[in-house]
Amino acid sequence: MTLSKLLAARAAAAAGEPAMTWPGAGTLTWAELDRRVSAVAAALRRVAEPGQRAAILVAPSPGYVVAFLGVLRAGLVAIPAGPDRRARVLADAEPSVVLATAATVTATRQFLSTLDTCGHRVLAVDAVPDAPFTEDAPAPDDVAYLQYTGGVMVTHANIVANARQAAQVLEQPVVVTWLPPSDPLGLLLGVAVPVVTGRPAVLFGRREFLAGPVRALAALGPAGTLAGNDDPDLDRLRAAFAPGALRACYVRAEATALVSCGRPIGQSVAIVGPGGRRRPPGVAGEIWVSGPNVARGYWHRPVESARVFCAFVAGDDEPRWWLRTGDLGVLDEAGELVVTGRGLVAGHHPQDLETTAEEAHPAIRPNAAAAFAIAGQQAVVVLELVDGVVPPRGEVERAVRHAVSARHGLALRRVVVLPAGEAPRGPEYFRDGDGLW
Repeated sequence: MTLSKLLAARAAAAAGEPAMTWPGAGTLTWAELDRRVSAVAAALRRVAEPGQRAAILVAPSPGYVVAFLGVLRAGLVAIPAGPDRRARVLADAEPSVVLATAATVTATRQFLSTLDTCGHRVLAVDAVPDAPFTEDAPAPDDVAYLQYTGGVMVTHANIVANARQAAQVLEQPVVVTWLPPSDPLGLLLGVAVPVVTGRPAVLFGRREFLAGPVRALAALGPAGTLAGNDDPDLDRLRAAFAPGALRACYVRAEATALVSCGRPIGQSVAIVGPGGRRRPPGVAGEIWVSGPNVARGYWHRPVESARVFCAFVAGDDEPRWWLRTGDLGVLDEAGELVVTGRGLVAGHHPQDLETTAEEAHPAIRPNAAAAFAIAGQQAVVVLELVDGVVPPRGEVERAVRHAVSARHGLALRRVVVLPAGEAPRGPEYFRDGDGLW
């Protein structure tokens, strides 16, 4: 089953019921959503073939959701590009068509003209005429979209599985999110969970929601949501919801989005030490994940995909692939997962520092930066170079230091630049939680 097929079923069974609401921008019923998705799919198939990639350069809105589901219905691979890294995402994903709105087509063409590639077709998703569309259903294991950063290949089966897993902890009849659909958890909550479960979703902008969260929720009735356990506004957001209505969760894009909200949800988690051996309850190690929500790998990165997505637990009674998250954690005797290795680094989220570092120089391998705190909360960034590239000595380090200082106001204690394939991974490289040495 795919999101597109489930959407068609929702439209047939509950045509006039609300599917998704954007405060200030209106509501789409299931029938309206399905009709507009078919129109976009029909338009896409006139200019692109199944399996090609389509980048979505649309602001969070009804048009974004219609564009994303339209790409999936057409059998293309969606690229839900966020606003901060569009140039790099498009260069990596190489889409054949770009989706915009009628109001942004000119600006989108101007942006595309600045890239090294050219010839992208631009489709305004809110200007296509209604048209019937007969879907050639993709296989569940076909790639549905690429999640950036990293170009994680999420299949149709992955996103449906993760939506069903999320539904096990979302007990309320209305789903709320303030995350954009380019965010893994935002896409799960704002698009996949409603389509898979039939529960209506209310999609806020973060700024608007935080301006008056209690007031925003007052008219919704019983509403629930999930938030990343590293969300910078977590305490403030939690206070706006009824007790238990917001669940703080461990989120990984490589696992589609959701891994656990305390206990692992519909998937297996192992805490692993050196040599791929399980650690006993209460002992820290690297968090490994296995389940139907674990993605296929990284786009155009087979070596990195094999290392991260194809691990084995030594002596496992049921041989299976495991995802190496690179995060540290503990499973207690009751099976609750506590993440211990992705706290703040010198007051900053490590993911933010890693993204800035990766974008600082073209010789840095994508998805291969790691930020850590050593004694005294001093920040260290470890980088891996693109295979075969040897930039002038000190050039990459200077670029990374400048980028991190300019964007985050942080002076790095050390920048470690390693050749391709030599970046350390896993808990065997940590000592007392202090860093890499």
